[in-house]
Amino acid sequence: MIYKLKPILKQRLWGGNLLPQIYGFNTNDKIGEAWILSCIGQNNSQLENGKTLLDLFNENPNIVAEGFKGQFPLLIKLIDAQDDLSIQVHPSIKTEFWHILNQTPSKLYLGFNQNVNKDQVKQVLESGQITSLLNNIDVVANDSYLIEPGTIHAIGKKTFLIEIQQSADTTYRLFDFNRVDQNGKPRELHISQALDCINYNQLKIEKHQQNDHLISCPFFNVYKHKITEKMSLNATKKSFNAVVILDGNGQLKTNQQTIDFKAYDTFFIPADSGTYEVVGNATIILVTL
Repeated sequence: MIYKLKPILKQRLWGGNLLPQIYGFNTNDKIGEAWILSCIGQNNSQLENGKTLLDLFNENPNIVAEGFKGQFPLLIKLIDAQDDLSIQVHPSIKTEFWHILNQTPSKLYLGFNQNVNKDQVKQVLESGQITSLLNNIDVVANDSYLIEPGTIHAIGKKTFLIEIQQSADTTYRLFDFNRVDQNGKPRELHISQALDCINYNQLKIEKHQQNDHLISCPFFNVYKHKITEKMSLNATKKSFNAVVILDGNGQLKTNQQTIDFKAYDTFFIPADSGTYEVVGNATIILVTL
């Protein structure tokens, strides 16, 4: 069985109007994120049959993998940053991967550009110069980066990307460029927690290979496929498949189903579903455990 997932749009201070346009939502809010595969708290991806992905998981955890135990493991987002995100860090429960989608150049802050210590970081936070210690990376479409726990980072303005991550939404903000929210108040910072989990070593930037297998890490695998006619994929007992359409249109097919797709549609195929076909002209992201 193939399930199409409905996006959950998230208002963000740094967001824009691209995601509402993509998904046909009528809103004047600044939307920064679309959670396109989620089982976090009340943020459960809706299926077209009225159930949620969490309902499906609670009924049968084997949809993730045969014998799977624990919480649903992954969260997938589209992020539209029309302004810089806060300088932040994640604790040990959150590894994430970015694949850049914007065609025009933008930037990321990723890791320290030299070895530092806690006192140095405190000083530059007080002076507002934290970015002077960070790698400032120019990025364009198809660039990919793994962000491990403890790595200080931020997505720069005018960046559009897909983010695959462990299923957690814990973020510690260190610096928010002195912005205020719609009520004129600065957003909460979490400096003490962040300083306790930061990796203070210089980070050597690694851009992941531009082949079909974008990344393999202990928590997920990400593939990118260009399809010109059709391609067979297989959801084995070892992992579900999540398919995100980046561009084009076509159909997903099994012996029992045919589902049309267009750009930015997202599909969940349970583990042990077997072979299915992607038919059409499209670029897809495939995520597995």
